[in-house]
Amino acid sequence: MIHFTLCADDFGLHQGTDDGIIELVQAGRLNAVSCMSGGSTLAQNAGRLQQAATETPVQIGLHLTFTEYAPVGLMPHLAPDGILPSIGTLIQKAHLRQLHKDEIAEQVLRQIQVFTETFGRLPDFIDGHQHAHILPGIRDEVITAVLNMPRGVWVRSCDLSYPRILTLGVSIQRAAIISALARRLKRALVRHHVPTNDVFYGVNDFEPGQDFGHMMRVWLDAAHKSGKPALIMCHPGYPKTADVLDPIAIRRPDELSYLASKQFKQDMILRDMTLDPQFAATGFQKA
Repeated sequence: MIHFTLCADDFGLHQGTDDGIIELVQAGRLNAVSCMSGGSTLAQNAGRLQQAATETPVQIGLHLTFTEYAPVGLMPHLAPDGILPSIGTLIQKAHLRQLHKDEIAEQVLRQIQVFTETFGRLPDFIDGHQHAHILPGIRDEVITAVLNMPRGVWVRSCDLSYPRILTLGVSIQRAAIISALARRLKRALVRHHVPTNDVFYGVNDFEPGQDFGHMMRVWLDAAHKSGKPALIMCHPGYPKTADVLDPIAIRRPDELSYLASKQFKQDMILRDMTLDPQFAATGFQKA
């Protein structure tokens, strides 16, 4: 039996994401959920997620947000108008060394504090909305924050070798860019003995007409073939009912439908794979 972690991102973004994710947790179809501290519905739905997680064990982590939405508190340099930049602008600023270290560090700590106040404990893991946590100027502050936490908090690695990306054939360009940006974070995590995942799948282009079930089977096949503990990210949810920015809203119901289906369960059985509730805590690489 091969164990893997399936993590749903963007909890707290809006009611549609939260309802869909909670239903999947209750059905035993997820074993990790990543939450946005600045999300508009996090406070009202965190208790429901915690209740679901006691009935079906699931890790709850922090989805650090440095793009698209409002920061927690003021960020006069990165978000002078109160809204964080696009991922393209953030990548440019990060590589031109235009991010202010103290401001980034404070924002990381603020989002951790909101999570802690909301859930009554520290996150089990940390990752980033649009993978912002892998960028220079941000990744070092994430590692510093984790090193000041109790041992065991893990950080998402998003790298995958280019030959493996080509073999998968899913969102090749996007996956290659993310992996290239992520490798320095992976090396730093290993160097600092911060727990992290071995392999990572789930990158897709969110184009209309994509078959999420097909993509998941590709990732499951790759995870099964490698035999290594895998982390797969997903973005399920119901359609949004409020005026909240959600660029991938059109794709969320397809992911939710497949993950809730008998087909997903059958796809795991056929590959001798399972979502072990304790896996995320024990099966990850520790340098």
